[in-house]
Amino acid sequence: MSSGTFTLADYFSRETRGRGLRWFDLFARRDVTQAFMNVRSLNSLVTDSAASSTAWGSGSRVQNGLLNYLPDGRKLRPLHDVFGEAGWNRGLVTTTEITHATPAGFAARAKREEAESIAVQYLQARLDVLLGGGRKFFAAAQRADKKDLYADYRAAGYAVMTEAAHLDAAPLDRPWLGTFSSSHLPYTLDHHADAKLQKSVPTLAALTRRALRKLGREERFLLQIEGGRVDHAAHANDIAAAVHEMLAFDDAIEACLEFQQAEPETLLVITTDHGTGNPGLNSSGGTFGKTRPLFSNVRNARASFSEMGRLLGEHPAAGQIQQVVAERTGYKVPDRKAAFLASFFAKQGLSLYEGMNSATLQMGQLMANYYGVGWTGGEHTADFVPLLALGPGAERFRGFIENTDVFHHYLGLAGIDFRNPAAPLLAEGGPSAADVERLERLA
Repeated sequence: MSSGTFTLADYFSRETRGRGLRWFDLFARRDVTQAFMNVRSLNSLVTDSAASSTAWGSGSRVQNGLLNYLPDGRKLRPLHDVFGEAGWNRGLVTTTEITHATPAGFAARAKREEAESIAVQYLQARLDVLLGGGRKFFAAAQRADKKDLYADYRAAGYAVMTEAAHLDAAPLDRPWLGTFSSSHLPYTLDHHADAKLQKSVPTLAALTRRALRKLGREERFLLQIEGGRVDHAAHANDIAAAVHEMLAFDDAIEACLEFQQAEPETLLVITTDHGTGNPGLNSSGGTFGKTRPLFSNVRNARASFSEMGRLLGEHPAAGQIQQVVAERTGYKVPDRKAAFLASFFAKQGLSLYEGMNSATLQMGQLMANYYGVGWTGGEHTADFVPLLALGPGAERFRGFIENTDVFHHYLGLAGIDFRNPAAPLLAEGGPSAADVERLERLA
């Protein structure tokens, strides 16, 4: 989440819900501690999600693309491993694949793309709650090794869930594995538009409430909750999808605040692992008078760029682009702009900035005329990020901190004496964030 995404989500919340983000409300509370955090990786000022989550999850920086490994091959013990040994219950909740980089940074050692291995490591670690997407990494028919990992989880006593109704009825006295989509969970924007998805796929807030209901019965637990698809939306320069993801995450924050109010011994930490795309609402009109009306057009969006790309196919004509965009956003694309975008689908377009030389990102440029929101690119950015904390120990999270500090603060608060090895910062080189992140593109 870039700061611009944060700002625009608050504007959008006020437009659609008549109030700002709960996350923003916390800045005004005297019992909430604020920090600004450096999230660089070991080998780059710009981190990928694996390296950033590993910094939180191990207290050591690693190279982009790696989960809990130093460059010389030394293994790091992740947070869920250390806390599990100390008797804590542990959980991971996400809107991405449950094996994706951010949840995995708390619990696995691997390259970020080794999702099948990560799924096995979760079982070996006996994590108590696993809720997200990623069925394809557990189902025998889709795993490269044809291993029925669902059967292994069931044999180990897990309640295995694939539908929202299963989650509602899940027994509280058994560990949970819930995978509610083959890959990532659908964008919230697409979820709202599809009654079938609403019935089969839980919202992030629903996942959060159920996880807290289960883990809240325990004396001590550590739960990571990720609204991960805001990153994917920003990679695609899709501001409508991004702000809807932010509102869904804000609903999950609301669930956490309710729990923390009922259980005041709970520490709640809210942050982001890096910026993506750096969107900004640009002044529009001679006296800036079109700025708000343009941004209000975001309310008209009925599908993500990903869904519109599915409808358009690989080589859409300009007229087809105009039809799909008009039906899903209300924007009547001018003929010349539709023809220009069609050239990118046909792999014949040319962007002056090579980092935006794709149909997906050019869709974001096109929609900037309608939404008023521009982007710096489609990759991660080097922003320092905000962090808020409330509850016991929140005072540790104050001022300007490093992402590696989070791990040590958690262990200090839990009374656990442990430190992983660390490596000195490397010169810019090796895999970049762009090299290791899998972008979602229209073509």
